[in-house]
Amino acid sequence: MSTKHTALRRFAAGAGALALALAGFAGVGTAAMADENDPVGTNIGPDQPGAPDDGTLTINKYSGGPVGQGETPDRDNLLDGVEFTVTRVGKVDGGTCVPLDLTNASHWDGLEDLFDSAPAAPADPFCLTTTVKDAVTVGGKVTFTLDVGIYLVQETDPGDHPIVSKVPDFYVSIPTSLGEGGAGWTYDVVADPKNQLMDVPSKTIDEDQVDLVVGSDVTWTLNVPIPVLNNDETFTEAVITDTLDSRLTYVPGSSTVTIDSDPATPLVDGTHYNVEGNAVWTLTESGRALLDDNQGNNLIIEFDTTVTSVGNGSIPNDDYASKFNGTTVPGEDEPHTYWGQLSILKTDDSETALPLAGAEFQVFDAAGTQCPATVPTGDPVATGVSGDDGIVLWDYTSPATSPLGLWIANSDDPLNSPTKDYCVYETVVPSGHSAGVITNPVTISAGENNVNALTIVNPKTDGPDLPLTGAQGTLLMTVGGLVLVGIGGGALALTRRRKTE
Repeated sequence: MSTKHTALRRFAAGAGALALALAGFAGVGTAAMADENDPVGTNIGPDQPGAPDDGTLTINKYSGGPVGQGETPDRDNLLDGVEFTVTRVGKVDGGTCVPLDLTNASHWDGLEDLFDSAPAAPADPFCLTTTVKDAVTVGGKVTFTLDVGIYLVQETDPGDHPIVSKVPDFYVSIPTSLGEGGAGWTYDVVADPKNQLMDVPSKTIDEDQVDLVVGSDVTWTLNVPIPVLNNDETFTEAVITDTLDSRLTYVPGSSTVTIDSDPATPLVDGTHYNVEGNAVWTLTESGRALLDDNQGNNLIIEFDTTVTSVGNGSIPNDDYASKFNGTTVPGEDEPHTYWGQLSILKTDDSETALPLAGAEFQVFDAAGTQCPATVPTGDPVATGVSGDDGIVLWDYTSPATSPLGLWIANSDDPLNSPTKDYCVYETVVPSGHSAGVITNPVTISAGENNVNALTIVNPKTDGPDLPLTGAQGTLLMTVGGLVLVGIGGGALALTRRRKTE
């Protein structure tokens, strides 16, 4: 028996099975080193007469965690568009990387150590040749036709999939022994690598709004799934980004970050994470260590933003994402906060209305279906006083401004034309005028173009009745005088007539 044949038989007992085991260690989950249609192999060693010159490597790409021994991956989880690169392994010979020849017994030397080194690239005396093939999965599968030899297999592009823990590099031998219990060799190797996919982060808004004027804070909650990593990997990067609308400003120090473990695991600002800008949470090394210990749980981030202006009234918070170990997944939920405006002009009831200064108004939340007839007790939402031009300036800003920005609604989903009712009262009436009529409730619609502009008219108070002096008294006296003159003239004429007679 030749030395070459003895070496091949000795290696055949474990080499192929070892390659398979190492492939599974590298994260392929399960791998079948046999033709899917011919599981017993060809029974022909690479040095035997009539042995094939080539074989195939078929990769079935799945999502999910590794399966147990003897378990079959779910074909519903096959992934398309994942790229794999296969590079032939050689040995350095005279400064040149020469492909390993598996019909040569000396080229089997050291292969066990090479396989043990996965996922590392080959080290001296082994090397990577320039024989490289790459292809992407179609229907979750990709098949390479390969010459007899040893190959390094790498997952080089996840495609459109949010793969956070890629399959570590692994080695494949064409052909591969079916081991001591197997029947010979197989030239058609099948690997079933699995990847963990990142789940999508979600976001909600606190629908119970406490402060109701522009300049108030709104509370949001991010729910970020912590990925499960393969192969004892750890987190090297963890960043949560929320690109806020221009009308929202992050409130520094407002973040509360926890992991929903049992019991919950709190994270400390400055120790486990840092917040920058508007707004980015970056986990530190100690924070990532907590993620390592809580894979599969959720990172919960609650924070506040200040609403700075109304604009079109619909303020979304839908541009956010989580990034772990270089893979970014955007969120899909679209929570909104909605805001509108109220303005009041104060005038008198002159034919050409004149503005009135000094009128005070208070706005209250219409908690029920009707507004009370009198001013409610408790603090108003806002107070405003009319200026010299009659425009009511509201104290929710400093200095007071108009119009008044008011909250309408918070919703986890977009709303169609939301509105909210408020109760408005005139609490100070300018001197010499009566209170104006306000029809409550006052409805606020979203957006600056839908401002509810009220004109409140204060009638002038009627004055008292005056004595009969002046023009009216003079008229009566004139008429009386004329009567007396008439009477005197008549008497004089009668006297003259009698004398004549």
